[in-house]
Amino acid sequence: MSGGHFDYQQYRIDAIAEEILDVIRENEEGYEHSSGEIFYDYGETDIIREKPDGWQRYSDDTLKEFKEGYRLCKIAAAYAQRIDWLVSGDDGEESFHERLKDDLESIEFKMKQLDDGNWYIGKKREE
Repeated sequence: MSGGHFDYQQYRIDAIAEEILDVIRENEEGYEHSSGEIFYDYGETDIIREKPDGWQRYSDDTLKEFKEGYRLCKIAAAYAQRIDWLVSGDDGEESFHERLKDDLESIEFKMKQLDDGNWYIGKKREE
């Protein structure tokens, strides 16, 4: 596939989506006790623990918006990919519509997995 009209920007959008998913996963994983500043756990103001550098816990409302951001980035990347391949001549209109439909169904399946608490849809990215 030659691509070209969007200079592979869809991959950048998809990378942003995966970074958002990493934040969601990290929030769910919690943290190990380590040295750092003292803070109150989210939702448990009577328990004091040490916060590792860079660790943040987000509320359910915030995580809901992160999930929506993930979903929208995945949709934007899918559209950019399919439009790029269509206008570049790599796909015809029929395959454009078929592949886009498949991509959008896959995204909705992944979102259902997130809603069901499966934070490891796909494979967790390596550092």
